[in-house]
Amino acid sequence: MPGDILKFLGLVTMIGGALVAGVIFLVGDGGGGSNLCDKPLLPPSESEISQMDIQAGDAGLASVIEAASRGNVEAANEAFYASNSEIQNFTRDMDQPLREVDEELARDLCEAATELGEEFVADEPEAEAITASAIRLRHLVGDAAETLGYARPGE
Repeated sequence: MPGDILKFLGLVTMIGGALVAGVIFLVGDGGGGSNLCDKPLLPPSESEISQMDIQAGDAGLASVIEAASRGNVEAANEAFYASNSEIQNFTRDMDQPLREVDEELARDLCEAATELGEEFVADEPEAEAITASAIRLRHLVGDAAETLGYARPGE
């Protein structure tokens, strides 16, 4: 009887390990070099983006840059995740329409937003890295806005 329990637990462990490996394979690069940004992202909202959304996203990024450039990682983090992560949601809303016009720019925008988010969850977030990532993302948001036929934020 105890031997049967050990066999059962061993089988459960093997199956669990196989499931975890499968999820990592599908979600991770799967050995093929793909990542989250290789495919269109599902938008968090059903509405189309507007010039006002672009301006709000740009203003949020300006707050992140300003706080991080002063070395205040906590305030930069708050600005990035304010309003239920408005910046990330807005960049995801841009993804599908942008991919239809410029897939490379859409991928770059996705990767830049992901990179900035990762800077905040690093073991020791660095203000300089956050500032650089936010500046890159802000520039790409402007490029994306123009590509989609909107005015570049701040103009």
